[in-house]
Amino acid sequence: MTGRLYRDDPAVMAWQLANEPRPGGSGHSGRRHMRSYLAWTNTTARLIKSLDPNHLVSTGSEGTMGCIDDDQCMVDAHTSPSIDYVTAHVWPQNWNWADPNDLAGSWPTVERKARSYISEQIAIARRLDKPLVIEEFGFPRDGGSFDPSAPTTFKDRFYQLIYSAVIDSVRSGGPLQGCNFWGWGGEGRAQHNDHHFVRGDISYVGDPPHEPQGWYSVFETDASTQAMIRDYASAVRA
Repeated sequence: MTGRLYRDDPAVMAWQLANEPRPGGSGHSGRRHMRSYLAWTNTTARLIKSLDPNHLVSTGSEGTMGCIDDDQCMVDAHTSPSIDYVTAHVWPQNWNWADPNDLAGSWPTVERKARSYISEQIAIARRLDKPLVIEEFGFPRDGGSFDPSAPTTFKDRFYQLIYSAVIDSVRSGGPLQGCNFWGWGGEGRAQHNDHHFVRGDISYVGDPPHEPQGWYSVFETDASTQAMIRDYASAVRA
């Protein structure tokens, strides 16, 4: 679009090795693949840096949840000098912390586990002496609805939990330095009553086509959520 190579374009923030790379398996089976996983992580990051020394590189990891739930795996996967910062994702419903049919009842579990998980990732980033970005997080609408008209009571509460954690860390000089919500749906709408994406659909809501359309979307009508996003952005700028 600009005529610049991506390696020279300041619009690019970072390159990522993959979306949610994992060593494969869990527990002992995951550890069997660890040597290959770490070799791939290190060599791929070095390759990207050799092609583009001007931009940051991250792994795209979910955090310990995607690294056989092991802190040392995360540390080992991010020690390469070619990896500039640590990443984490927080998905309470996907990880069975949140019951979409009883968000009020499951909220105490969500809050406790999310705070604990974020603290764990911050501790890992401190060990590595690298910044941390919560680069994906999302939460369902009230009642687990995918419809833009459904309230966002607990979604907003979860956003505030993430934003407060980032702002507290930024203000105190901690490693957690930013976050990205998932995802902007804007004026997009699911084209089918079952909220499934069908090949050929041209309305995009931010959610990937293999997931329900509107599951984690922020729509242009979500005034309270957007106000929270603006307040967070202002606080970080300040």
